Amino acid sequence: MCHGNGIKFEHFSSDALRRSQNARKRTNPSGRPRGPSPHGSKSQQQGLRRRRRKEAPVCANRQRQTRIVTPKGMMGVVGWVLLLLSSFMASVGSQKPPGLSVGVILGQTRQVSDQEIRPVRRPEDVIDISVITLRMNQTDPKSVITQMCELVSRTRLHGIVFADGTDQEAIAQILDFLSVQTQLPVLGVHGGSSMIMADKDEKSTFFQFGAALQQEALLMLAIMEEYDWHVFSIVTSKFPGYQEFISTLKITVDHSFVRWDLQSVVTLDAVDGDPNSKSHIALKRIQSPVILLYCSKDEAMYILEEARSLGLIGAGYIWIVSSLTTGNPDYTPEVYPLGMISVSYDDWEYPLEKRVRDGVGIISSAATSMLREKGELPEAQSSCYSTASDRSPGKLPPSALRRHMMHVWNEGRDLSFTPDGYQANPKLVVIVLNNERKWEKMGRWENGTLSLMFPVWPRYNAYGDEDADENHLSIVTLEEKPFVIVDNVTS
Repeated sequence: MCHGNGIKFEHFSSDALRRSQNARKRTNPSGRPRGPSPHGSKSQQQGLRRRRRKEAPVCANRQRQTRIVTPKGMMGVVGWVLLLLSSFMASVGSQKPPGLSVGVILGQTRQVSDQEIRPVRRPEDVIDISVITLRMNQTDPKSVITQMCELVSRTRLHGIVFADGTDQEAIAQILDFLSVQTQLPVLGVHGGSSMIMADKDEKSTFFQFGAALQQEALLMLAIMEEYDWHVFSIVTSKFPGYQEFISTLKITVDHSFVRWDLQSVVTLDAVDGDPNSKSHIALKRIQSPVILLYCSKDEAMYILEEARSLGLIGAGYIWIVSSLTTGNPDYTPEVYPLGMISVSYDDWEYPLEKRVRDGVGIISSAATSMLREKGELPEAQSSCYSTASDRSPGKLPPSALRRHMMHVWNEGRDLSFTPDGYQANPKLVVIVLNNERKWEKMGRWENGTLSLMFPVWPRYNAYGDEDADENHLSIVTLEEKPFVIVDNVTS
């Protein structure tokens, strides 16, 4: 119904009311019909329809011209808007971030709590990280393979961080093999898992917290250059990587402005203590005061024992060894001479807990980068024996994280890796075996720069000497001809 002032009123059940009114008009008080037809003649009906058509636009125009919104109606609209907004926010909040599962395996390490190795959850994190910890009492090859595969089968993983407290370089080789089989990124951050590997498998995603062999060889030359030790020899076993170690030193010496004097290169097939063996005869050729040694820790004990019998360990000789030879600094063989210098990964300022956290952070950073690029994470691995056919259609294996792990920054530190799986900027230190037979930090190698604590070599006591030799004089001067002339010492 449209009122004269243009305001339309709608009543509940208006059709029923209209029918009852028409019925009263068609009947007498006695109940009989008033006329022959309740709707009148045909012409009357048509005229009524025309009048209704004419009146309808007027009412519609009036309705469009005047609208009244009551406060009660406004509150209803606001209520509906708030309800829709709250339901939208609830649906958004209910969407959980994608999950990332990282396994942390600790083999024969010191006791570390789970809270110390878990990364700190930040509000801006777009991935929900789950860390599963496994502690191993045995680190032999069979135990490592069996327990690692059981962990992967129990919990679907995207990556593994491995740390051990041993000198077993074979652990690194096992992890390289398992990385290929499982297609999982594996990080060796401590102990044997981080020791130098000469050749990794091409399909491997095995990364190590350590320096490449070339980096250690160059650091050895930097130490000798700092102390003006230009005359030296090289002694190696046939441990994998020895050829790369020798070639790096030779190429650097040949193209250096420093006047190096590489006197002898000795590669030992075997060391058995026989005075008539080839190893014993080969070591007799060494006459240089500085000797660079590359071999395993077990091999070093035989080589140094042989060298001592030949008089190559004493006050006139300095041995510089690789981190492979040093191994776990908590255990030092008695045959190692005092004053031995080693290139090593920093255990003083980079403890086990921080390494494990950084390892988990590298995998999570790589996963975040892949999520932003592709919109999804790789499919977690559930078995050591699964193949490409076992994956969901269109899903990538966890090894797809390799490309994103090559360039990672975490908390302002560069944790990137080289193509052969070593850290691009490792935390290397120079350590020396002091008079108490403890490894002491004497220098640091950062961003290609060496800084040493001792401007002049302190001449630690040699092997077999009971008393320290303090009877020496160091003279530092500038050569200014013809006033100051530097010449060889005469007897």
